[in-house]
Amino acid sequence: MELPAVKNILDANWDWRLPVNIEDIATKLNIKVASINYFNPEHENFKGLSGLAKINDQGQRVIYCNSVESLNRQRFTLAHELGHHALGHVEPGKHMQRVDVPAAFNSNTADWEEREANNFAAQILMPLDAIKTMLFAKGISNIKELARIFQVSEAAMYYRLKNLGYLTL
Repeated sequence: MELPAVKNILDANWDWRLPVNIEDIATKLNIKVASINYFNPEHENFKGLSGLAKINDQGQRVIYCNSVESLNRQRFTLAHELGHHALGHVEPGKHMQRVDVPAAFNSNTADWEEREANNFAAQILMPLDAIKTMLFAKGISNIKELARIFQVSEAAMYYRLKNLGYLTL
């Protein structure tokens, strides 16, 4: 099922261009996007992380992404961390941050907030209407080509299509 939070964010902030400019959407939502910098002493505890969603000491929502990972991985991480903010997993006075190691992006994780953030990321990077347009209006059904258009991994595209019921394998 498509998440209402994704629909609301896309309706208000997406220009219908592909790939979805997830960094632009985060900025429009007043969320700062930054890279993990291993040379910055403040990032010493970020080693080994793919991403981090947090509220800093000034109350600003921030997403950190590991800049040494592939572009597709960074895009999914950014969308995943945006999901933590949009879905209320990171809130003042509740949880001030979510730390994500690469294993957090596994669909078999036991943590429901991680699974929900993964679902959010897939839906926002590969919007249902855009998937339908590619499949049914443009006749593009090759997973590799779709992954290239949406700038996601082939695995992410495969699971998105499978979860939508467009693949029966």
